[in-house]
Amino acid sequence: MLKEETRKIELLKTRIDLFQAEYSAQKSLLYAGIAIILLLCGVGFLLLRAWWQHSRHQKELMQQNRLLEEERDKQKRLNEQLENATQSKLMFFTNVSHDLRTPLTLISEPVAQLAAADNLTPQQHTLMKIAEKNVRILRRLIDQILDFRKYENGKLEVHRSEVDFNQCIREWMESFHAVACKRGIKLELEAPAAGQSLPLAVDVEKIERVFFNLLSNALKYTPRNGSITVRCRCDARQLTFEVADTGEGISEHDIGNIFDRFYQADRIHPRGSGIGLSLAKAFVELHGGTISVESQLHKGARFTVTLPVRHVAPATTETGAEDVDSATGQHNVEAELETIDDHTSFDADKPIILVIDDNRDIRLLIKELMSADYNILTASNGREGVRLAARYVPDLVICDVMMPVMDGLECCRRIKNELLTSHIPVLMLTACSMDEQRAQGYDSGADGYLSKPFSSAVLKSRCASLIANRKRIRELWSSSLPAGGRKQERPTPGPNAPAGDPDNEFYNRFLALFQEEMGNANLSIDSIAARMGLERSQFYRKIKSLTNYAPVELIRLLRLQRGRTLLTTTDKSISEIAYETGFSAPSYFTKCYRDVYGETPTDVRNRVAK
Repeated sequence: MLKEETRKIELLKTRIDLFQAEYSAQKSLLYAGIAIILLLCGVGFLLLRAWWQHSRHQKELMQQNRLLEEERDKQKRLNEQLENATQSKLMFFTNVSHDLRTPLTLISEPVAQLAAADNLTPQQHTLMKIAEKNVRILRRLIDQILDFRKYENGKLEVHRSEVDFNQCIREWMESFHAVACKRGIKLELEAPAAGQSLPLAVDVEKIERVFFNLLSNALKYTPRNGSITVRCRCDARQLTFEVADTGEGISEHDIGNIFDRFYQADRIHPRGSGIGLSLAKAFVELHGGTISVESQLHKGARFTVTLPVRHVAPATTETGAEDVDSATGQHNVEAELETIDDHTSFDADKPIILVIDDNRDIRLLIKELMSADYNILTASNGREGVRLAARYVPDLVICDVMMPVMDGLECCRRIKNELLTSHIPVLMLTACSMDEQRAQGYDSGADGYLSKPFSSAVLKSRCASLIANRKRIRELWSSSLPAGGRKQERPTPGPNAPAGDPDNEFYNRFLALFQEEMGNANLSIDSIAARMGLERSQFYRKIKSLTNYAPVELIRLLRLQRGRTLLTTTDKSISEIAYETGFSAPSYFTKCYRDVYGETPTDVRNRVAK
């Protein structure tokens, strides 16, 4: 019985162990299934998330593509508008140029004949030379616009002829030597020997104009004592000539755009129309050649023209080109590029006007117009103008707004902020009629504006008015007439300017120095000027401009004013007062006092005693 029970227990234990094993297996299987399900859920979530991100990314890409397409379409429309505007500009310039040719023709011939007349005064001859020079420049600009329009329309033709390029370039160079010599620029040619021929077929008139443009630009931007080198070489396939200078150079920002039409490297102070190099490139490309430039700012530039060597038979040489004057003929080169001599002299009794303009012809024109009544000083940029204004203390400054180195607004600001030149009226010249620019000029201290082109009568009237106004302002520096005497020709100075005014500060400094040395009979103008940090001439013109008195006269009047005060308020003797106020002798004090007040110091004492 016990055995039976034991067997049953063992059997039950065996079944329990089996059930536990099955339970453990099922439990492991359940955990594995749960893990697999969780893993599948995780993978599904990742796949779903990846799909969602992919869809969102696709939407973003589609949106970006749509924006890019819209931007592309917008850019395309802008390019079309720009092209249309450029074409409209060219069309307008072409139409205007055609209209200008007739009146220009009617102007140029009379001007040329008048310029060659031998019965003109030196001033009239100079003015006619200026007119003739600028007529030629205007005619060249009109021809450039018309030729560029032909090139844009594909109607500009090349008329090749067989030439010796070595001989041509030597003849072209010869025309520029006189101008380069006058400007102090060294002009050199590096080419095959004079007897060596470089034959090829080119349109001589067009290549000559390319050469004229490159070399005239080099002369324009090369300073005195600089150098310009022209190199020419040729092989069986191509001819190359270079124009290299040591001038201002071209910045990296501008060098890639200088051959673009209407582009000007100096956009603030342009010195050209922006079409010359574009037309030169067009002429070169019509010949199947190339033009390039290498440059560094302030280290010069080198333009290189490469032309393929081609030949035409002498019997078939094209002759359809228009008969035109040589662009590089010596007369044309000198007429456009030479500096015109002036014949004015300096008169110490006339007021001084300083003319600041980067265009030499404008400076010369104003000098010729105004030299009869004024001494004229000239400067080519604002920095030089500020220096000359401080040195000579002129009565008026005429200043252009747009200039290199320092523009007119900054020049005016510096003149008005300098103690020595703050009183000088400034008349601004401008080719721009924008109110914003005028407001900037008045903010800088300008006293008036004159638009280009200006009338000589208006210029003279404005200058005379500004100088007269300055003369009236000087009366503000003068006190009332001295009491008790005959009327003075000019009142004794006594400034009323507001605090902080540069002129008032200058005058107060002068008074302080003078009062310290009033009793010094040997006090000199040179010593006062030196203590104020000025040259004698600068000090003289500053005092004269403020008070309308020469420094010697002003000091004498100030001493007499002090003497009059002492006579009426103290019991000091006339001799003591004379020595205290810096007179070398009582008799001289008495004489000066009588000349100014119409009575002697003794008369004043007797009247006070009564």
